[in-house]
Amino acid sequence: MKPYLQKLLELFKGEKKLLNLTVAAGILGLLLIGVSEWIPERQPEQATESTVSALSAEEYASELETKLETLIQQMEGAGNVRVMVTMAESSRTVYATDTATDGNGSTRSEHLLLADGSSPPALVETTQLPQVQGVAVLCEGGDNAAVQARITEMVDVLTGAGASHISVERLTLQQ
Repeated sequence: MKPYLQKLLELFKGEKKLLNLTVAAGILGLLLIGVSEWIPERQPEQATESTVSALSAEEYASELETKLETLIQQMEGAGNVRVMVTMAESSRTVYATDTATDGNGSTRSEHLLLADGSSPPALVETTQLPQVQGVAVLCEGGDNAAVQARITEMVDVLTGAGASHISVERLTLQQ
């Protein structure tokens, strides 16, 4: 047997040494628990405002139109492009709630409120962007069925509006 293992076993020989070792380990454990109270807890990072600011439905639609126009213009055969996006509703804010069940089995739900004077007064869980209701695309290549299909597929994927809510037509430039 290795010499360091023999020395370790000798420490545990005898009931008095084993009892002393157990008491010392217990005291050390209590000491570590006591010291841990003095160590400051790491505070969870407070939720900062999202880098994406809450947009109104009109601002969101306008931004989406600009991005779609830029992207569609880069598509082969599209040419000049105009895009119009309509929204089904405005953005929606979902507030955090606390649900409690009492002894009778009935549940009670209430919004979690923040400190007095804060804005907004309730804890915001999430803000949902408005849903796209429809997209109209006018482009110089809009009379080509292949271009229409590619634009419809791309807009459907990007907005989730569904192919039945996307219209692609030929753009006639007026001078």
